[in-house]
Amino acid sequence: MNEHKELTLRALSQLKGDDLARARHAFKRFTPEEMKQHHGESGKTRAQILAEYEAWDTKIDAAIAWVKSKE
Repeated sequence: MNEHKELTLRALSQLKGDDLARARHAFKRFTPEEMKQHHGESGKTRAQILAEYEAWDTKIDAAIAWVKSKE
């Protein structure tokens, strides 16, 4: 694999981070009603926070797939 492609894939993987996994772990025992409540000082509900992390990971996964498809 091209060293630039390898570096790009590594950077994208690191950019993805562990926010989604941490949020899923932190919120796993909350009821659907509790997920609609604001979380901390964020001004967002737990469900919004989780959705944003899921959307971010989806974007990063799409970027990784795109880089992998290039020669």
